[in-house]
Amino acid sequence: MNIKMVAFDLDDTALDGHGQLTDKTRDAFTAAAEAGIEPVIASGRSFYSLPEELLSVPGIRYAICSNGANLFDVKEKKCLRSFTLREHSVRQIVSLADDYGDRIYLDAFTEGVPHSDRRLLDTLLNNDRISEHRKAYLRRTRRPEDDIRQFIADNKTRLDCMNYNVFDPVLFDELMDRLGREVEDIYFTSSIPELIEISYKDCGKANGLIKMCEYLGMDISEAAAFGNADNDADMIRAAGIGYAVANSSKEALDAADEIIGPNTADSVADTIMKIICKNS
Repeated sequence: MNIKMVAFDLDDTALDGHGQLTDKTRDAFTAAAEAGIEPVIASGRSFYSLPEELLSVPGIRYAICSNGANLFDVKEKKCLRSFTLREHSVRQIVSLADDYGDRIYLDAFTEGVPHSDRRLLDTLLNNDRISEHRKAYLRRTRRPEDDIRQFIADNKTRLDCMNYNVFDPVLFDELMDRLGREVEDIYFTSSIPELIEISYKDCGKANGLIKMCEYLGMDISEAAAFGNADNDADMIRAAGIGYAVANSSKEALDAADEIIGPNTADSVADTIMKIICKNS
């Protein structure tokens, strides 16, 4: 069966080691579209956190955002489908965070826009261990909130997702366990070691990919998926063929049908070109 869609994660997958879109990868996306293969962004990022250089690629029309909480037409900047956290889940998420005081920082996303605790942003932007490209990304995308809990309370019925920012590995594991046991109607995952990403139970990149395939009138077996992190594993596993870059987490590697080279070597671009050739 020919591949009709290539769904790709961004950070540490399709983007290079500096978080940039290389010319080679841009050309591969364009070539895929010209060959009748839909290139689809599949990111934990919210829509308004996506790189403009990527959105401007002519062949890229659709995006799965916020771990499947939103599907977007990127050219029209139109949300095609969205899921929001239930009000009771929001209360439980905040209550659980309150048990740990200042050891957890919260983010909340509304309609593709990320809002962050101002204290978190100050901490990250003044941390010498955070790369400059990550700091630039945070400055560009995050809306600081002086009182993030009040923001959440004011928007409790319209949250795409929420994040726990946790910098203690032991606490991270404890929170993952408690979320599974104590909070209802949620999907939760992680893309980087200090971040727990929480959305409605029907979210996840796999479900986002299924919904996008339905929207575009194709079967998920006709989709290829690329990723690197735990939050990509379900999508990699669900796609007709799933690829993990060599720098992936164990969960993503275990989910993959094929392991390709690292994100620093344009491996996604090379694989897409091979897919185009096989379809010919």
